Amino acid sequence: MKKLLFTNWHVMRWIRLAFGLFSLQQAFQYHEILFGVMAVFFLFQALFNTGCGLNGCTIPKNKTNSNEQ
Repeated sequence: MKKLLFTNWHVMRWIRLAFGLFSLQQAFQYHEILFGVMAVFFLFQALFNTGCGLNGCTIPKNKTNSNEQ
């Protein structure tokens, strides 16, 4: 868990963290639930490094297919 939280911090992860913290501040300042939901979503993505990367949400292609000969 510690390795997941403290390694592999790239630009998109920092942007998600900044946007999540900004949304959290807005949620408290304006008492808006939508900002709170957005904050939780982006903070979760930033902390646990989830979400789509630069290639989108694609499934990696299997290079070795046992059905093909």
